[in-house]
Amino acid sequence: MTTYSSHIEPVIVGILQRGPREIVDLIEEVRKSRGSVTKQGVYQSLRKLKAEEKIVLHGRSASLNIQWLRKMSDFFSIAQYFYSPAHGNPDYVLHLREKEKVVFTFKTLVDLDVFASHAIHMFAAIIDAHEPIYAFNPHEIFSYGRSESEAILLKAMEEINKQVLLLATHSSPLDSELKKRFAGTNVQYHIEHNVPFDTGRYYFNVYGQYLLEVYLDSHVSKELETFFKNTGSFTKEAQEELSRIFATKGRHKIVISLNKKKADKYKTFFAKFFVIPKMH
Repeated sequence: MTTYSSHIEPVIVGILQRGPREIVDLIEEVRKSRGSVTKQGVYQSLRKLKAEEKIVLHGRSASLNIQWLRKMSDFFSIAQYFYSPAHGNPDYVLHLREKEKVVFTFKTLVDLDVFASHAIHMFAAIIDAHEPIYAFNPHEIFSYGRSESEAILLKAMEEINKQVLLLATHSSPLDSELKKRFAGTNVQYHIEHNVPFDTGRYYFNVYGQYLLEVYLDSHVSKELETFFKNTGSFTKEAQEELSRIFATKGRHKIVISLNKKKADKYKTFFAKFFVIPKMH
């Protein structure tokens, strides 16, 4: 009986091309397609695909990573169709009821970013066309630590004419440098030192009435704080150090919820510093 084969991975991608799957159902579908394949073999292939950032594992289900789909947009155009919320088959987080939430944990910032990017694509597609995305990042860690991923994400937002309101709380050289980078783009970037909900390790995005809240591991958060404090420019050495921090094992958490009251409170706070597009 086959325990592992590289031939399993294309089968998994092909199945997930038609939408998210419960892992137990995915295993059965792989077995129907490939016959004598063990459960362990499928899990090994899933871990490899996850490490390659081609899929996202959340709870007991698996999805193709929308971020990866954008990189392979020509080849995977069919998959993008099936993963579009307008197609009626979105991930289950889009069906939350008011005050309901789901929690995800991640060992590294790389894992967290892969999942968060996937979720951001989904939420940006379902909110009102004129509704901006509200993002609170004390340090803009992903613009530096995951620059390629962040560039793809921001390009996707620009393509759908989505405004991004980005609020930071630090004026380190790296944070301040982003004012030049975002100038003239669809990203409004503001640094405000006096933010009552800033804990140093709390980040969030608001999409309509949805919240995506990030709680960084305390030890990793301290390393990030030291990095930004002591780094004057993003040299090759700085890039290597930040990559190390992003790969450091910890316990990071994402909480996704539908919470109109909390979302409105954050929007009201952002309105002090940004030009908010009028809703039609």
